Amino acid sequence: MKHTNRFSSIRIGYSIGMALIFLVANTLLCLLNEVLVDKFICVLAINACFFCLFILLLIRKRLEGALPEYNFITYGKITFIVMMAWGFTILSAMIAPDFFAPFIVLPILTSTVFDDSLSNALDLYMVIITAICLEYNIYLVICYVLMIAFGNILSHFIEKKEGVERLYSLILIFATSTLISIIFYYFNYLELSLTILFYALVEGFIASLLSVIVIPLFTKYVEESQTNIYEEFLIPDYKLVQEIRNFSFIEYEHASRVSVFSRKCAEAINANSSLAACGGFYYRLGKIEGEPMIDNALKIANDNCFPSDVTQILAEYGGIIYLPSTKESAIVHMVDSVVTKVELFDKDAMASAWNQNMVIYQTINELSQKGIYDNSGLTMNQFLTIREILANEDILA
Repeated sequence: MKHTNRFSSIRIGYSIGMALIFLVANTLLCLLNEVLVDKFICVLAINACFFCLFILLLIRKRLEGALPEYNFITYGKITFIVMMAWGFTILSAMIAPDFFAPFIVLPILTSTVFDDSLSNALDLYMVIITAICLEYNIYLVICYVLMIAFGNILSHFIEKKEGVERLYSLILIFATSTLISIIFYYFNYLELSLTILFYALVEGFIASLLSVIVIPLFTKYVEESQTNIYEEFLIPDYKLVQEIRNFSFIEYEHASRVSVFSRKCAEAINANSSLAACGGFYYRLGKIEGEPMIDNALKIANDNCFPSDVTQILAEYGGIIYLPSTKESAIVHMVDSVVTKVELFDKDAMASAWNQNMVIYQTINELSQKGIYDNSGLTMNQFLTIREILANEDILA
């Protein structure tokens, strides 16, 4: 990804929110367990160190595009899941009997927004801090750490499975959590009873039930976001849409035309039409701030946490620095070039369909001859389809 290593005020705000969640959660754990002041200070120091490292790792993963479903996982969703994870950890630790807290669910929850390394780091940290505050013995710590390890593996089985496969995953969660709790309870006390078996079965059932509740988060945070995230930036009331309109109504009309025709062209060749429409609307976003236009566009996009592939299209504006690298970027470039050229003529000059077609064919053919779309992945048939669509549209309507 190009030009994404910038600070965003929105991401900074959510990071501060996460820091407050960590602080409140650690304070609550210490208060509920009457931890002494000196120990509380040490816990806060550990909390500060871990949070800094956690944020650095999160930033690195985002820049590398290593977060799951990279474009659709936002800091807002991450903050929400961190809050949910801390709440689950505190409730499990305080309510469940020793060895029977369903911590196997924790990595299933955090894997909705994190990859394996971030999920494991956060889950293990929560268990360790809980162990310090509640003074767990070694068997209890190992029991819960092993649940985290198993839960991280099982999260991959449950994430995108349906029907019978999902049922098998839930059975594995039930069996694994039940077995681990019984085994480590025996290691600690060297005895078993029907009561302990009942506790373990209840824990396994609760773990499976909670996993079923967590599953919709995968759909909510990934599948729905893939269709909704681009459209959110095109809502008429969205602040950037209003800023463009207030900056220049002519520029707003141009952006709207490019967005509409980019969507039509993308739909015709089965490309991502929502991405093309969003990229088309904000293609000249940098004009709000002036030169350097591309850098300013990327800064605004980053401040508003645009999806990475939209930012990519803005970075490839006009093929000035980078040539279009995707079909959607090529479509937006093509449409913007045609709309810009047609807008230069008055409506009288474009009154004849023959005049407009001639301008459009000439513009697109010249761009193609320059090799601007060679790296975009567009086939010749797709190129011709887009050209015909634009040639047959009333651009200035």
